Amino acid sequence: MTDSLSARIECEALRRKLVPVEEAVRHVKDGDTLAVSGFTKAGEPKVFMPALARHLATLAPAPRITLYSGASLSEEVEGPIAPFVARRGPYMASAASRRLIQAGKMDYTDVHLSHFARGMMYGFYGEIDLAVVEVTRICPDGSVVLSASVGVSVEALARARAIVLEVNTAIPDLTGLHDIVLPPAPPTIGWPVPVTGVRDRVGLPYVRVDPARVVAVVESRLPDYPVAFRADEAVCAQIARNVIAFLVDCRDRFGWHHWVPPLQSGVGNIANAIIAELHRSPFERLHFWTEVFQEGMLGLLADRDRFAGASAAALSLADTSPERLVRILADARGDLVLRPMWMTNNPEIISRLHLVAMNTPLEVDIYGHVNSTHIDGSRIVNGLGGSGDFFRNAYLSVAHTPSVRRLRDGRTVSCVLPFVSHVDHTEHDIKCIVTEQGFATQLGVRSPRVRAHDIIEHCAHPHFRPILREAMTLADAGDEPRISNLDRQSGWLRQYEAACREFPAAG
Repeated sequence: MTDSLSARIECEALRRKLVPVEEAVRHVKDGDTLAVSGFTKAGEPKVFMPALARHLATLAPAPRITLYSGASLSEEVEGPIAPFVARRGPYMASAASRRLIQAGKMDYTDVHLSHFARGMMYGFYGEIDLAVVEVTRICPDGSVVLSASVGVSVEALARARAIVLEVNTAIPDLTGLHDIVLPPAPPTIGWPVPVTGVRDRVGLPYVRVDPARVVAVVESRLPDYPVAFRADEAVCAQIARNVIAFLVDCRDRFGWHHWVPPLQSGVGNIANAIIAELHRSPFERLHFWTEVFQEGMLGLLADRDRFAGASAAALSLADTSPERLVRILADARGDLVLRPMWMTNNPEIISRLHLVAMNTPLEVDIYGHVNSTHIDGSRIVNGLGGSGDFFRNAYLSVAHTPSVRRLRDGRTVSCVLPFVSHVDHTEHDIKCIVTEQGFATQLGVRSPRVRAHDIIEHCAHPHFRPILREAMTLADAGDEPRISNLDRQSGWLRQYEAACREFPAAG
């Protein structure tokens, strides 16, 4: 099933640079900037990064580094290195990093993923001292075949002063799965990327690498860490049904018939529930242009009446065994393409393909603003990721979330608020808000007051609707009315806190 290490390294010059990982990590110095492969746990350097953490822990004073990745890394990879990271970007979902960011011990840069990839090529984030990239094959000329993600690997390999390649022999050779194009940087003028369908290939199946910049090659025998999902909960299932109801409404309104535009789907339990519901929907020949080809999409591969192809930046699964990956690749060969995130998140392509973008935020407000990143306006959960790229440029943008969220202290808070505590996506970027209660569209010419009425009545939990209506009553006049009087505001907050404590336990 998998080749030997010598068979995977076809370049003789790089075969001579094969070293134990304990030797490879010595290339990292205090103050270095590292750009690593990985996107939602897929394709990350699973051997090098933990070994680097062990190495840095032996040094005094402990070195500090800057760490960039395409998207989140697993806790197994990022957790150990987090204490040694001074700066992090553009996206993370690590509990260890989150604690350090909250404590002010790690500087965190949140950037639209399409902007970050290009910014790396432009030099906006300074010099990249070391690129650490997982690959499944090194070709005779030193070019590399990436593993289950692309992310910013292409930009990292192009910009880095030095390179460490981690050859993973535990997973199949993925030659032919990728479509690699390097983003242009000034003074080179950019060009329209000639993609008109999700399966179009416009680049190379490998990444060109100068062997002279490779300082070490190490072996990995670890599959990707699995992405765990909860069982299909009732709330997620109902949200999914409401999303499909909105799409059917659009079908009837805009004459789609059995066709639906290419879909972008976020990652998580709701996203998987939506994909499952799509399988039962009236839509045929589904196309995905998205960041992550995830677990829920696998059920579509065998149904050619439902599935027509997918483009993503990563293959992120609940079961990452090599045997399963071989079966998936056999089914998906030619229908699944992995690309750099500057392409998957490219505003021009998103707009051209008329994408339907669907993502899960933390909370929304009655005017249609969306918070995807911060609790209480300050405590970061994760970065913005690609949701901004997709929401702003999509044909239809759908923000789906439960109407309420239960906190550890026993309170249940509303995910529909008079105003969100942090704005990641403005009302200008969102076409529809969906909860398990229903959906509210923002299509057409609709004032903030009209949107507020619809979101309260169709999306908010019934328990919180009276107090949300009360907020509108107490608000001052204006385009987006809000409570400016401090006494009235404090009184409303006390009522809201009481409503959170009084939420029915079974609700």
